[in-house]
Amino acid sequence: MPKQNRKGQAKAKEEGGDLGTRFAAHWTAAENANKPLPITEIEAARAERRKNYATIAKDYYNLATDNLEMGWGPSFHFCPFPDPSESIDAAMTRHQHFLAYIMGLKPGMKGLDAGCGTGGPSREIARFAGVNVTGLSINGLHVQRATKYAKEESLFGDGPGQVQYREGDFMHIPFPDNHFDFVYATEATVYAPSLQAVYTEIARVLKPGGVFGVYEWLMTDEFDSKNPKHVEIRQRIERGDGVVNMLSVKEGLEAFRGSGLEMYHNENMALRVPPKRDPNQKEKTWWYCIDGDTSHTTNWTDWWLVFWLKKSFFRFGYGFTWLMIKARLAPELALEALRTQGMSVWGMRDGGREGIFTTSYLMVGRKPESWIHPGPKEE
Repeated sequence: MPKQNRKGQAKAKEEGGDLGTRFAAHWTAAENANKPLPITEIEAARAERRKNYATIAKDYYNLATDNLEMGWGPSFHFCPFPDPSESIDAAMTRHQHFLAYIMGLKPGMKGLDAGCGTGGPSREIARFAGVNVTGLSINGLHVQRATKYAKEESLFGDGPGQVQYREGDFMHIPFPDNHFDFVYATEATVYAPSLQAVYTEIARVLKPGGVFGVYEWLMTDEFDSKNPKHVEIRQRIERGDGVVNMLSVKEGLEAFRGSGLEMYHNENMALRVPPKRDPNQKEKTWWYCIDGDTSHTTNWTDWWLVFWLKKSFFRFGYGFTWLMIKARLAPELALEALRTQGMSVWGMRDGGREGIFTTSYLMVGRKPESWIHPGPKEE
């Protein structure tokens, strides 16, 4: 078992239960089996999970981080491909640079990465913009790993172009009011039980005039809550990614404005696709890399990553892992990790295909000088 999962498994047993079993227990039997449920039962289950968002996020990342780092690298997010010649790594880096650019980050500023994962975006943005970034993660293993990587890259510290990390919950940020010049989140605040509450907490720690930018996971205007297929896709994304409260674009915009921040830019970045040179050419969409479509890859590294995510090959890997477990050569945890990853990948891919889901809805705004805490908001 990989080192991270050994640590996560040990911690889970201390708290009572196998890690895979603990994570699956946050969902109903029907949701774990990917079976449809009446909408009233779905919403009741989602409401209950919102109460346990912190535990679910910790359990999910203890289960998934090794697979994410092995397959996806240090940055746990997606990106559009406006330049079809870009590799996945180059496109991810450009996506991070664009966020720093549109937020107007300047050398010497100090900011917060809310939900930093193992620190890929924070290290890149600190290098690119010459800013100091404090990464905040609810998962202690993420903080340990992010700190290790920063030290290996000689980036750890509290000066310009450096990073540091702290364990904590972005619903209760462990910093005083009016502390940071900027805050950003890359596909992380989707784990909050209430977007307005987390955006308000972020506004609290921003200095007056400070800027907040977020790439948010949202269901688009094409999502129909009365369409069983759409609801089933959202169900798979939430179950496969440990998400407790996926909202719509409309609700996301309302949450941002409800926090008291003054929005100056919003855009579905997932719609930035390159122009077709050939009418028969398929678009290089944000989700092409999880569709197993190797035709858009630009190097062998990307080819292998996309090939591994072909559904047929993924099923082979699942069967092989099952045999390894039966032979006692792999832990049962490995099968739950793969099952969860499969729900995530195919749920997001189908959400992209249907146009009902985006991983990169960009919202950027400033904290006004006259900002007043709007109070609690339940969703």
